[in-house]
Order: sequence, then structure tokens, then C-alpha cells
Amino acid sequence: MVNEIELLREMRSEVPEGLSVAEVERRLAERTAGGGAPVRPLRLGLGLSAAGACLLAVAAVAVLRPQPEAAVRPQPAVVAQPSGATQTGGATQTGDGARTGDGARPSGAVTVLEQAALVADRSPARKIRPDQWFYLKESQHMGGNLPTFESWDRMDGKMSAVKEEGSELKLGREKGPTHVGRTQREVEALPSDPDTLLAHFRGLDRELYPLSICRPACRPEIADDVKVFGAIGWYMKYGPMIPPDTVAGMYRALAKLPQVSIEEGATAADGRTGIGVVFDAGDGIKAYYILDPDDYHYMGVKVVNADGGTMGLSVLGSGIVDKAGDVP
Repeated sequence: MVNEIELLREMRSEVPEGLSVAEVERRLAERTAGGGAPVRPLRLGLGLSAAGACLLAVAAVAVLRPQPEAAVRPQPAVVAQPSGATQTGGATQTGDGARTGDGARPSGAVTVLEQAALVADRSPARKIRPDQWFYLKESQHMGGNLPTFESWDRMDGKMSAVKEEGSELKLGREKGPTHVGRTQREVEALPSDPDTLLAHFRGLDRELYPLSICRPACRPEIADDVKVFGAIGWYMKYGPMIPPDTVAGMYRALAKLPQVSIEEGATAADGRTGIGVVFDAGDGIKAYYILDPDDYHYMGVKVVNADGGTMGLSVLGSGIVDKAGDVP
């Protein structure tokens, strides 16, 4: 069977500005048909830029948001079905489209996540100074009246600040060995190749999750893939400090997980609507990473339990700023 993942890789250098999902799928269909004329290569024009992509989203800020002329919008209505199929424009597609070593994949997930990767690939890299700060605004949705908060962490790990909604900014010294400077070094050392990323995250000696998915009771056969999904979400929260090619590799790695599907119109925990990258953990448990429908940057995580209960964390803003109290 033709491997659509490999075909998409070959097509990366052939993608012109503003290529739609429908055009990506048309090219895939031509190649998988086998007998058609070869597709004439098209090259990326110069000057494409996108500025895009949690515990796992740049002037004074680094934000993965594409400029309007470089935006690549997903096609609507790629909806996850209970059977594991996807639905595009009213027509159901089963999960036997693209096949990788990790199992069968619905073409909707492959195509949408490749679109996200292409946008990330076009984003300009940014050099972050040690005296700058990582800014994050996050809302908590886990029952009760939990506050929205803003945090600032200096990249050299020397200082941090926090401000809860309606409160004053509190500045203090960073404590402990874990800080955003260490996270920056970790993401800069990550591979960008999706297969290498999969192997790296599966081999981690610590488990990283923006929110617990099925722990401590993940089924053994999905445990390694839960580690991958969790680690990607953990890092994507720090999107402004992740190299663009690494963000792209993360999206392509997600497309290789057999439990992942795409749900258009998914709702983040704070009520915003976006593209849901859904991990089906079985037993009625699903984890969602919500991506912005325009530029695919990370908007937050939501976990739906078997009883229908939800919990989530939403990233309302993030970036690199010059001092505590500044916002992107």
C-alpha cells in the first residue's frame, strides 16, 4: 500500500503559497493512483513567513502566528467518528488511508497535521536572550473557581513573577533546577525528524503531560503512544521558544500515532473553538490538543473522561518579552 506520509514528505518542497488541504489531497490521490502523469514540482517562493505554535504556544514577542498572506487554512468538516473513521465534507473516510509502521491512519489527520507542519516550517526562527522573559497566560478548568493567571520566567532562570487575575504582580527568585532556560535547552536539542522524535519521547525516563490522560491505568498496548502524545503537548505549551522545524516535526509525529484523529470545531476548555487533535485512549477517555484554526498554534489541552466529565488548561497568550509585567 502506498505510504501517504512519505508522499507528503516528498511534496513539502513542492507546496506553493496558500496551498489548501483540498490541493494536498488531490496531489495525494494522483500519486496513489499510480498511473497518472507525474506532478510538476512547484517551489516555495522567497519571503514566506509565519510567526505560530504546552506545560506543554515574537518585536518583543515570539509567537507562531503566520502573516495573513502566508496563512494556510484547513478545510472545514474533518470530524472524528465513533468508529475511528473521519468525515470530510459529509463523506466518511475510514482509517485505512495512509499506513505507517505505527498502523493505519485516516487521511484527514495526516493532511491536517501536515498543513500545520508546513505553516510551522515557514515560521522565522528567533534568537532569545538570557535576560528576556517567557510570558504565559493560562486559565484552569478543573472544577471550582480556579483563577486565570499570568506568569513571567526569566530565560536565565534567575527570576520569576506571577499575577493572578485581579491581583498584583509578585516578583521573586526562581527556585529549583527546573526553569524555562532548561526547557529551552531541551527543545533546542530535540530532533526535528518525526520518527526520531517518536523514538526519543517513547524512551524518556520521565513522563511529561500537560494533563493526566489515563494515568495510572493506561492500557499497556498504548502506554508508549500516550508518552509521545503527552510529551508533545507538554512542550508545545512553550511554543514561542521551540525551533520551527521542531514544531513541524512534532505535528508530523502526532500524525503517526494510530490513536490520533482530527475533530474540526472542537471546543477548548475556555470555550474557544479550534481544531481538535484527539487521542483516543479507549474506555471512553479522550485527550484533545486544541489548535488555532488559522495558524495552528497551540491553544490548550482538554481531557474528556468516560463519564463525560472534562478538565482542561487553556493558553490565552504566550511570548517572549523584555521584562516582567510586559505582555506580547
